[in-house]
Amino acid sequence: MKKILALALLLLTLTAHADWQMFQQMEDGTWYTDPATRSGDKQVRMWILFDHREPVGAFGVRSAKTLIETDCKEGWLREISLVVFNDQMAKGSILRNVSPGTMKIYPQPGSAYEKIAQSLCKP
Repeated sequence: MKKILALALLLLTLTAHADWQMFQQMEDGTWYTDPATRSGDKQVRMWILFDHREPVGAFGVRSAKTLIETDCKEGWLREISLVVFNDQMAKGSILRNVSPGTMKIYPQPGSAYEKIAQSLCKP
């Protein structure tokens, strides 16, 4: 019973309304951030969302919600949690829910991830 309750709580948290703010439009979709979820000082965390313009892959991925963490001093970021949906704006069915968490990503210059990391590191 406890496991079912925990799973239900997790699903409610994942689908709860977020205050998504458009961050950057790309050719294949749009990046959003949820500044209300920003936390930390040296290693800053925040939820971001990529909303695909068209369905992607065999499962028709439409959006991916990611909790990222960035180290402002070292210049890396990592994906703590990644949730993939079959509808836009992190809605619909969850297609994948993983916690990659340990791999450090050094963003390519000019990439959306670099711009997101830079915005997180502004005082």
